[in-house]
Amino acid sequence: MSGQIEIFNEAADDYDRLGVDFFTPFGAALTEAAGIKPGDRVLDVGCGRGAVLFPAAAAAGPAGHVTGIDLATRMVELTRAAAAGLPNVTVEPGDAQAPDFPDASFDVITAGLVLFFLPDPGAALAAYRRLLRPGGRLAFSAAASYDDYFVEAMKALAGHADGPPPPPAGQAEMFDNADTLRAAVGEAGFSGTDVRDHTVASTFRDRRHFFSWINSHGGRAVTRRIPQQRREAALADLAAVLPEPITLSTTMHLGVAST
Repeated sequence: MSGQIEIFNEAADDYDRLGVDFFTPFGAALTEAAGIKPGDRVLDVGCGRGAVLFPAAAAAGPAGHVTGIDLATRMVELTRAAAAGLPNVTVEPGDAQAPDFPDASFDVITAGLVLFFLPDPGAALAAYRRLLRPGGRLAFSAAASYDDYFVEAMKALAGHADGPPPPPAGQAEMFDNADTLRAAVGEAGFSGTDVRDHTVASTFRDRRHFFSWINSHGGRAVTRRIPQQRREAALADLAAVLPEPITLSTTMHLGVAST
């Protein structure tokens, strides 16, 4: 987990700031699916740079409140600064695995592209269940499928990286498909889990733009292991597998469950 935090601290300044439609549209879609109402108290776990946090705050309105937590302190610093003019937003360090709040504190909990990074996502879901008030809702997103070009591009980059990749986090079987997601959420005490797919097309100017974007989020686990002297060769391999201009489609599962 500490290695992931380091990666996101390093990536924070560029995270969702490189002109690529990805985190922001997925965050907006998750917020809409969550059905946040004016006056709701919302917890956004793993808030990053606010892709879910800010639209959630707009939906909750001045009578509501959104608390964003993240273990990457640079993410917290930057997002807190961006939220400085919003009295209904609090951003603070906090662990998405085990948020430290009293039981029944929130009407809605959002977890945008977070669960699969956690060491025990099932236990995290159970913790979220305790933090929700009766009738509360959990809204989460997780990867469903990646563009074939993206998969080939990541293989090309990994071929230039030193050392083995970090071990995968979480319990992979939970994220196999919509049915396994529903089952895991149900085991944590939620009911009425609805999982639907949402697809976003992301466009990149060229392979250098794509590389910079991969380097600006969790993909940095690969790019940071590519020595500088091998970067041009890695970019050349990207050119062999990615058509230019580059447009890649990514599909995420959006899930909403009730207490």
